[in-house]
Amino acid sequence: MHASQLSNDCQRQILELFETNMKSLYEQSKDGYNQKEKSNELFSDQARYLLILSARDIIAYAHFRFDMDYGRQVVYLYELQVNGNYQSQGLGQWIMEQLKKICEKTQMSKIVLTVQKLNVKAIDFYMKKCQFETDSTDPSGEDVDYRILSFSV
Repeated sequence: MHASQLSNDCQRQILELFETNMKSLYEQSKDGYNQKEKSNELFSDQARYLLILSARDIIAYAHFRFDMDYGRQVVYLYELQVNGNYQSQGLGQWIMEQLKKICEKTQMSKIVLTVQKLNVKAIDFYMKKCQFETDSTDPSGEDVDYRILSFSV
């Protein structure tokens, strides 16, 4: 689903789920948290979504874009958020499998994502459950508080 197709209520739920899961981690990062900037990113013209609903409530989503990353056509995963009541039930893995299928069908070379170093649970999920690896563009030797991971299709 394209971001322009999201209702105001869906946009509100997406931002609320992001803030519930991530706001405190962002506030601990070097760049901090700016709600207006995050909203602009979440709902930009390039944003695409996979949504999982329970009735009318968004319980999980992936925010991604088709992008060029260092000359490679990729699916760039901006957010994967699952409501805390539904975590550890396979929803995140299911979403990642759908993204892999999208990657294959659109002939993208890989899925790339940025993850906060403080988000140990997410790093473990991506690397152990989804077989992501540290990407060649990862600036891990530099003084940064994030990692860049990827999965080649």
